[in-house]
Amino acid sequence: MARASDPVEPCKSAGETRARTQPLGKAAPYGSLRAGLTSYGRDFAPIVVTMLVYFWLRGQAPLGNPQRAVDTTVRLVDFEKAIGVFREPDLQAATLHWEWTKELANYVYSYLHFPALAGVVTWIWIRDRALFRTVRNTLYCSMVIGLFFYYVFPAAPPRLMALYGHNYGFVDTVFGGGTSVRYPQPGIFENDYAAIPSFHFGWMALVAVALWTVSQNPLPRLIALFLVVIMVWASAATANHLFVDMAIGGIVMLAAWWISRSIAHHLRRSNPSGLPRTPS
Repeated sequence: MARASDPVEPCKSAGETRARTQPLGKAAPYGSLRAGLTSYGRDFAPIVVTMLVYFWLRGQAPLGNPQRAVDTTVRLVDFEKAIGVFREPDLQAATLHWEWTKELANYVYSYLHFPALAGVVTWIWIRDRALFRTVRNTLYCSMVIGLFFYYVFPAAPPRLMALYGHNYGFVDTVFGGGTSVRYPQPGIFENDYAAIPSFHFGWMALVAVALWTVSQNPLPRLIALFLVVIMVWASAATANHLFVDMAIGGIVMLAAWWISRSIAHHLRRSNPSGLPRTPS
């Protein structure tokens, strides 16, 4: 029985109780594996569906005359030459010196970005649910910006330039044969003139930023840097992207990150408790 001198603890609201038992931005432990898998599916299914819609819309981008996309890439090459960074042919030539480096570049470009993205986003979902939402929303924003480029500013990848009379010395190592890599794309998703922005680099950069943010451990941070560097190398060495394509991809991801953080900040200010709103 409580004594009169005992302090009386005030009733706590649901939001206050949750704030005391669940650290901000962290996922609460699940009571069962089934509950965890259900929550995982509920959070990731929209991402998968959105990505399928994105790739379908990318595949439907009207090209018209391919020369327009080729001219865009010619201007990008001229820009790189003007600032002294047009070194992709040299990088590819060095990579093609050995068969194993050529194949490694092909495998990295074709197969690394989606597993890295899925794995790191899953880890973040477990470690920090608030950061997961930021990364997810950054992906969504980047897709919208990317579609704008594909519809308004189509660009040919370097590997196709020789077909249009611009022989910069590039070799198509992924799609041109002579490799064990198979990188098939369903016809409804295929778009050979979507070189900018480079999301092979951009999404890998997002993976690196997320890894760097979620962990203070040096090993994940070294892995983050390694993933960025190896994707830059593979994208150029396979003649799928220029350095400027990747730079634009990085700028798009920075813009998408800022937009997603701004949206999250606005939502926190408009609903500080984080509880579902009930009609008055």
